[in-house]
Amino acid sequence: MRFVRSGYGALALVAGTALTLRAASVGAAEMQAKAPPAAGASAAAAPAAGAPASGPEIKGFRAFCDSWMQKLRDRETYNTSHITWDRRDGQVTGEHVAYGSECRCEAHQEAGKDPIGTITYREVRYRRQGVTPAEALAAPGAIVEQSDVTEIFRYAKGAWQY
Repeated sequence: MRFVRSGYGALALVAGTALTLRAASVGAAEMQAKAPPAAGASAAAAPAAGAPASGPEIKGFRAFCDSWMQKLRDRETYNTSHITWDRRDGQVTGEHVAYGSECRCEAHQEAGKDPIGTITYREVRYRRQGVTPAEALAAPGAIVEQSDVTEIFRYAKGAWQY
C-alpha cells in the first residue's frame, strides 16, 4: 500500500485495485474559515440544530453529481476520439480512459461546518487493437487497468467547489 499525490492536489491511497481520492486544493486558512449559509437556502437542506444530515439532495448535490458525470462522459468521448495509435507489425494499438455509468453520490452536512460531498465511480483504461483505427474502435477493448475513484467536494460560496 502506498500514498501518492494526485494531479488534483489530494492524497491517493493505492493498493491492488486503487482507491483514488481527488479533491480541490484547499488551503489551511480556507479550511479554518466557515462559509455562511447560502442566501435563500431551504430549511429542508439544512440539518436541525446540531443534527448531522446525509443524502444526495443536500445543497443540490444530486444535480451537481449528474452534471459531474456528464463531464466524465464528455471526457470519455474526447479520450476515445484522441487515441494515440502505435503502428507495429501491420496493427495499430492505442489506449484510452473510460468511466463507468454507475456512480454513488453522497453529501454530508453538520451544523457549523461546510457541507462535503463525494462521488464514487469506476475508471477503466482500455487497450484497442486492429488493422486500422476504425477496426480497433469497432472491436471491444481489453481492460488494462480499472480503479474505483472517489472525488471529494465542499460546498462554499453558494456552490459545490472543484
